[in-house]
Amino acid sequence: MADVVVFGYTVPLEVVLVAVALVIGLALGISFFLTISLSVYRSVNETRRDRVRPVLREELFERLFAEEPDWGAWVKELSHVEREVTESLLDEHLRELDGQEATQLRGLGEALGIPERAAGQLSNRNMYTRLDALTWLTILQRPEPILESSFEPTTPNERAAMVTLLQSSDRLPDAATGVSILLDGTDEQFTVFGQDTLYRVARADPGPLLQTASSEYDAWPEPLLAQVLAVCAHLETSVRDGDLNWLTAALETENEAIRAAAAEALGSFGWRASLRDQMFLERATDDPSPRVRAAVYQMLATWGDQKALSILLFALVEEKHPRALTLGTTALVGRRDRIDTDAGAVLGDAWDWSAEHATYDRLARETGGEQVGG
Repeated sequence: MADVVVFGYTVPLEVVLVAVALVIGLALGISFFLTISLSVYRSVNETRRDRVRPVLREELFERLFAEEPDWGAWVKELSHVEREVTESLLDEHLRELDGQEATQLRGLGEALGIPERAAGQLSNRNMYTRLDALTWLTILQRPEPILESSFEPTTPNERAAMVTLLQSSDRLPDAATGVSILLDGTDEQFTVFGQDTLYRVARADPGPLLQTASSEYDAWPEPLLAQVLAVCAHLETSVRDGDLNWLTAALETENEAIRAAAAEALGSFGWRASLRDQMFLERATDDPSPRVRAAVYQMLATWGDQKALSILLFALVEEKHPRALTLGTTALVGRRDRIDTDAGAVLGDAWDWSAEHATYDRLARETGGEQVGG
């Protein structure tokens, strides 16, 4: 074998290979030892947790329903492992309880020092640590660390968690503040939790969301715009005013998913005279995308007045796409008591099929899922 020069010395290659093998073997041995040690440590801790959990749960409930729970004295007696288990029990039961019991149980969180610890974690660089802190503050109904600090949410999850904390503790000044926290300066879409938070804020007062969307929608990425449109689609009759030009503009974008979402959102605004323009509605029902046309058909059925249903019926007569025709006819069947024309004679098999399935669904609901039909 050839020799190898190492630090100015000539060393036989086999010696180098043996040294490398020893180093690798030693590293693997250390890794194995550390893995086993960590596994044993976790197993022992988990066993200890499982052993003390029933005892701690029983003690927690005894104190919860006592006149004076004296959480502070109890917490002082707990070991490190017992405190961890107690915190997990607190988390579990505060998510299930409400009223006086929840208020009483939050005193345990105070005794454990969770609000102070959460306040310190708000400045942690790790996003999940910050979210954990916001979650605890929400469970304990303690918005003070947020209100008294300079904390600024930097991710959609943090924005939603902060609004949830303020809203659940009755410290959110108004819907405008909630919408501002959620949407100002953001260019990322929400999780399902964030979208639900936006809905709950907008449901109380839709005006700020509509106003923000009117001025910002064209700067939002399409996934975020689609989420805002989905929220608007569920605002229903709570909407009383606000500029809707952005919604009609979204109905004419290039992205068919956005156009379909805009049509679904417009279902909540059918009473607006500005949406009753004949040319606008005819253009919407002539959309090149079957997906969008189906959404427009459902929008018209949601409006449910004679003019909207007449436009829907005539559009379905010309519809060639099977799925769009089925969805549109099904939506129209739901409004059949408001149709003067014999829609069955006009739409033929599509009407018969949709009407039969609507009847089946109604009977299934009335019978609680029992067998229906012949």
